[in-house]
Amino acid sequence: MKVRKEQKRLLAAEIGAAILQGDYRPGEWLRQIDLEEAFAAKRFDVRSALTQLAASGMVTHVENRGYRVAQPDLNVVREILAIRTLLEVEAATQALPNIGPDELKKIKQAQQIFEDAVARGSKADQANTNAAFHDEIYRHAANQSLASLIVEIRNRARPGPIALWPSNAELQRSAAHHVEIVDAIESRDLAALVAAVRRHIVESGANYPARDLGPVKKASAASD
Repeated sequence: MKVRKEQKRLLAAEIGAAILQGDYRPGEWLRQIDLEEAFAAKRFDVRSALTQLAASGMVTHVENRGYRVAQPDLNVVREILAIRTLLEVEAATQALPNIGPDELKKIKQAQQIFEDAVARGSKADQANTNAAFHDEIYRHAANQSLASLIVEIRNRARPGPIALWPSNAELQRSAAHHVEIVDAIESRDLAALVAAVRRHIVESGANYPARDLGPVKKASAASD
């Protein structure tokens, strides 16, 4: 009986990992028969795993319909994106004076690693190298607590700590934003850097609900 419970927990973890990796998108219905086939599991075990995931908030149960991947609250996402704009603009502003040739070289390397992941990497590679690029910039901020706070805020509106893009076009858009940010740092243009960081937060496909959140742009503009 104890072994049986461990198997159920493992199945829930496997399905949860698949959600975090983007195999199932927010709002997508999870058909039990599909999960049985995908994970070579029995119907009872799939139901138990989904019940566990619903209890953790990763999926939601809709009466008489089934289970679907949880969707973030759009109002919460709107507020968090506005907070991220404030924090990341401040971090970039503080970092710029502390970025010399050696620091810029490392930032460019992080940018290239992300572009390599865009071309050939897994979703996890893309998410991790994207985060590493930003971390490489923000770690030069005078306020050392900013970087860790940004990571915490960045993940709060997602069902997991992995950034996901809905399409290759959106992924390419993020890569282009990175180029704009690096160009602004290299030219020592603070206004361009602030604009690039703001645009990246609001337009990035990794912030999947952000494209429907018009008030975010107004909130960020108000912070000029």
